[in-house]
Amino acid sequence: MAPFVRHFRSQRGFVPHSALLMGGLLLAAPLLSGCKLLDQRTFNPNAGRPPHPYIPPAPPAPPPHAPFLSISEGTPESEYGPIVERAAKAALSRKANVLFVVQAFAPSQPTPDAQAQALTDVTDHLAAGVAAHIEKAGAQSIQIEMHAMTDPSATKPFVRVDVR
Repeated sequence: MAPFVRHFRSQRGFVPHSALLMGGLLLAAPLLSGCKLLDQRTFNPNAGRPPHPYIPPAPPAPPPHAPFLSISEGTPESEYGPIVERAAKAALSRKANVLFVVQAFAPSQPTPDAQAQALTDVTDHLAAGVAAHIEKAGAQSIQIEMHAMTDPSATKPFVRVDVR
């Protein structure tokens, strides 16, 4: 300890060097307070925190099933009539209480009145004819369920027939 003290001793005494040493420590203290101590989060920022399990996104939905029948507007009744009757007879022969779901789709219209008129037209001209051919094939009217709806992706009206 004596050599250390002797090194800081001057001709004027011990006090000026110790004041210089204390002043230097006071100036260095703010620099040292900005240092971050090493701990387990220095190398792993999530250390000590509860884990968050990875939840994968839901798998994509299966593609929609193909309709039993699909008839677009402009198809003459003489062309689709026998096909609808034959398909309805085949469905009735496999299951006597089969339900025929006749869905009429119309493209979007600019106004609600035009949309209602488009749905009425597709129902009266296309869906009613398809339902009549299903009844002609031997189905009872209670076995036919009809819907009319808007399909924004449709370019022209069409009818889908599904069986349950």
